[in-house]
Amino acid sequence: MSKKANEKQRALNIIWNASGNYSLIPELTAYDESGKADLYWNYIIGAVYKYFDYNLLSDFFNTLKYDRDYIFYQKILMLGLEGCIFDKDGKDRPALAGLRYNYGKKAAENRDGTEVFDEIAAAYFSRIMGYKIKVRDNVNSLLEELNFDSLNTEQVINKMNLIIQKYFEPEYNDEFYIKKVKGNRFLNFLGRRQSVIKGTINKGRSFILTDAEEGKAYKRTGKILSKWLKFKEKSDIREREFIKNYFGISVIGEPNTKVLEKILCNDNHESCHLHFTRGQFEDNKDSILRRELTSVQKDKNIKHYTENYIRNTNNIIKLTNRIKNIITDYSYSMKSEAGKLISEKAWRTVLDDNGIFIKSIKDEIPDISVDIMLDASASQLYRQELIAEEGYIIAESLTRCRIPVRIYSFCNMRNYTVMNLFRDYNEANSNDNVFNYCAAGFNRDGIALRTAIHMMEDSKYNHKILIILSDGKPNDMLGVSTEGLIPFQREYSDETGISDTANEVRKGWKKGISILCIFTGRDEDIPSVKKIYGQKFTRIMSLDKFAEMVGVLIEKELIN
Repeated sequence: MSKKANEKQRALNIIWNASGNYSLIPELTAYDESGKADLYWNYIIGAVYKYFDYNLLSDFFNTLKYDRDYIFYQKILMLGLEGCIFDKDGKDRPALAGLRYNYGKKAAENRDGTEVFDEIAAAYFSRIMGYKIKVRDNVNSLLEELNFDSLNTEQVINKMNLIIQKYFEPEYNDEFYIKKVKGNRFLNFLGRRQSVIKGTINKGRSFILTDAEEGKAYKRTGKILSKWLKFKEKSDIREREFIKNYFGISVIGEPNTKVLEKILCNDNHESCHLHFTRGQFEDNKDSILRRELTSVQKDKNIKHYTENYIRNTNNIIKLTNRIKNIITDYSYSMKSEAGKLISEKAWRTVLDDNGIFIKSIKDEIPDISVDIMLDASASQLYRQELIAEEGYIIAESLTRCRIPVRIYSFCNMRNYTVMNLFRDYNEANSNDNVFNYCAAGFNRDGIALRTAIHMMEDSKYNHKILIILSDGKPNDMLGVSTEGLIPFQREYSDETGISDTANEVRKGWKKGISILCIFTGRDEDIPSVKKIYGQKFTRIMSLDKFAEMVGVLIEKELIN
């Protein structure tokens, strides 16, 4: 017996075992990408025969064939039936949970963003596994309705018809599903004979159905994708509206934001969007809860700072004095028409370029700017007051040294990276805005760093320093698409997130931007922060040593 025949027999055995009917000739069998019989989906197929009237379902499937997108509808129905089967058999067959998880993980990884069913399946199984991936609102709405619990076969068919009518543009006749049907009534009603449909389910991917009489493989070439794309523009508008209501209105406007997205949201971040805000909300009901939450957290941040006022004041004085001592001896070099000759550039005199000398510049106010970027992801929920406190101490100390400071936080929600600006370089009296810091969502450190570096490049200052308060654990629900014939999503966490963030840090270094990290994480995350920032980080074990540790970090960078 050939390998193919062996796997077919194995698939039949699984279906027979699940259905309890060993004379059954199933219309569908399931195989993974390597051609092996898929244990989980073949079990589901067999159990469908056990719990539902498959004759009615078969007639339903055959009728769907009158629509160009019948395979797509068939797959959606089977997805809904999967939930019923697991609820019925999951307790008595503990192994099903593991099989379901493995398949679901595969489905989530195989989401490629071009096939509608891949997006729906990824969202469906992600829910099962306890987390939500970013999908369009209509996908979530569809999944809420794709529940056939406690329904008989006829009710399942009727509900599925309503789902198709609501979310898509079917080409078959509605009256097919209005009547109660038995046996072959669908076919009798139509007055036509339908060929028997047999097929396979490719693991983690689409159904590939084969007509037994014609031997043709049917692929979805209908209008589902184009229909789905009609939702995209509206969905994008809803997403931006949600982000605006949750984090505050945009300070640069949508047109400017989209320009920046074209520049920055590519490579590992091609599916990302940006939102720049100052945390100011419109007066509407959709933003009330978030406004209240940020207000409550602001009060907590201020209270914590006030309760530790003496310690914090001492830290500010110490850090201010340390920075002043550093910049007293600080000088920077620039090209000049006089000074120390740069011998390797002497030839440029023939080009009437006299900038072949270098001289040291010493200024009472050094040509330095500092950006302070705070990780505002949900991983910081239990230390929000500490981060706001530390951010204020650094900003206030630098301000007293007349060094321009910009402070902002970053986090990710859905597929948006949100940059929340607390103060800009010229706003010396606005350091206390950092107490508006409030954590939520995820942290996609790579795109946040890329955005921060881009903003800093446009500044006029000679020496640019970026200080990041982070736990060294990039983590976002939106993954990273791989390249290849069948792309899949890698999670933006662990090695993928660390490597991406480290890459952006090194790009910043090459552009002459000093990137430093104040590490707020745990012992086990120290190797990660080293991979990202090298030796350019410090860990604050006690706030009594805060000024000293931060001072040393800044001093090393300026001296070097």
